[in-house]
Amino acid sequence: MESAITLWQFLLQLLLDQKHEHLICWTSNDGEFKLLKAEEVAKLWGLRKNKTNMNYDKLSRALRYYYDKNIIKKVIGQKFVYKFVSFPEILKMDPHAVEISRESLLLQDSDCKASPEGREPHKHGLAALKSTSRNEYIHSGLYSSFTINSLQNPPDAFKAIKTEKLEEPPEDSPPVEEVRTVIR
Repeated sequence: MESAITLWQFLLQLLLDQKHEHLICWTSNDGEFKLLKAEEVAKLWGLRKNKTNMNYDKLSRALRYYYDKNIIKKVIGQKFVYKFVSFPEILKMDPHAVEISRESLLLQDSDCKASPEGREPHKHGLAALKSTSRNEYIHSGLYSSFTINSLQNPPDAFKAIKTEKLEEPPEDSPPVEEVRTVIR
């Protein structure tokens, strides 16, 4: 797993990796998932980001960032349950996730305790997933980057676009300089 990963990508990877189904699992076929062991998921996220004091309280605060971005939302009235807002489209935007259809996810109960027989179609559906291109993610609007130059050079947007001279001052007063205005 790559270290430069966002929290929503990390959660999606955990959901798609069956080794972690005891920690996090899908609760429906429309992008809803539950953190079965929220503190352990938070610790895994902390390990990934080299933040040894990570806990669920901090993780849930970090998830709120994605509420505003309309990536993840909290399912009201259910503890530790969240939902990917634009599911399954979100899978196409994540370079580490895979293309998946709603039908390939197994509908599980809220405790995510499906019988081993019931999990077989789910396993086969996830095993058939393929990676998508990085370009789709970069151009999706969920990715942002900047260069050092963009931080150092002032933007051209704040250059004066109009200059005005004030009324002519009396001859015995000091000269008046031009007034520059900026229109944003």
